[in-house]
Amino acid sequence: MPGRYQKLILLGSIFLTACLQTGVVVNAGEPDWLNGESGSYPNAQYVYATGSASDAETAQKRAQANLSKVFELRIRESATTTQEVQSRKINGEESVQSSRRIATQIHVSTSKLIEGARIVEHWQNPEDRTYFALAVLDRRQAGNSLRAEIERLDDATAFKLNQAQSETDSLLKIAALWQSLGKQDERRTLQKTLRVIDLSGRGVPAKWSGAELEAGLQQALKALQMQAVVTGNSADELQPVLRAAMSQAGFVVSSASDGYRLVLNVETQAPFQQQGWYWQRAIMVLELQAPDGGIRGQQSWPLKASASRADQLSSRLRSGIEQKLKTELGPTVLGFASAAPS
Repeated sequence: MPGRYQKLILLGSIFLTACLQTGVVVNAGEPDWLNGESGSYPNAQYVYATGSASDAETAQKRAQANLSKVFELRIRESATTTQEVQSRKINGEESVQSSRRIATQIHVSTSKLIEGARIVEHWQNPEDRTYFALAVLDRRQAGNSLRAEIERLDDATAFKLNQAQSETDSLLKIAALWQSLGKQDERRTLQKTLRVIDLSGRGVPAKWSGAELEAGLQQALKALQMQAVVTGNSADELQPVLRAAMSQAGFVVSSASDGYRLVLNVETQAPFQQQGWYWQRAIMVLELQAPDGGIRGQQSWPLKASASRADQLSSRLRSGIEQKLKTELGPTVLGFASAAPS
């Protein structure tokens, strides 16, 4: 059986190499693109990158990876200023969330874009037997694909904004506004990519201001007045912690019981001692209840506190709860909103 699997792996490797090399020009002499621009694939029409390795397949993969890096580096450079501006307008937690989101979008956007890249030439140095490969991406084709995706995102944004305007349920309004903001976040990454593709550097100008969309979302968050409810044995101690986290996330804490209710429950386990330290575990559950009593969302987190003395565990655990709510409450409630039935 092992011999059979080894043969299948070998055949698969040969097939993959053959696929990668299909239609690739093998240069007899040292190609012009090794030290500069390719005459066959000029910069005005193509984005290109090279790769080298001791075998042809790895050289081709490295050329494609280097082509991806060209976009990621240029996009990240243009995104840096935007992130600095956002960090001044939004509290620290939201800035971190935004940074991670943009980084993910850059990776996804670049990965999709590089699917259109191809290996067109390769060459082997006769002296040291090193393989070199040239990967190219057609600017026109890639630009058309990006413009089509940007148009789709703009259409989706317009639909969500219209939905938010006509929505009477405050939670569903937030959901639509948050989704429209997400569409435009993704669009901005595509626009940065398009500006790398488009030699004019213009791309497709945005129809909406990110700052205005963010302001609309913040206003809607304030309209969603929620009652802060803590259940369990630590209700009195955790009530101000929950209220503070809600206020920091942009929500208005209400005393009315006929609206939305954000319910916090922390179940603690008995403390135990291990290797000279005292430990305590807990489960924190956050639940959003609708005015009709229905559950719009629920999220739980495991918590753990340690201390050199048993009487320190309570304060350590409270600090962990406070930190978790500070970083997770806002995104979690927004996630509840986006998952709410429309």
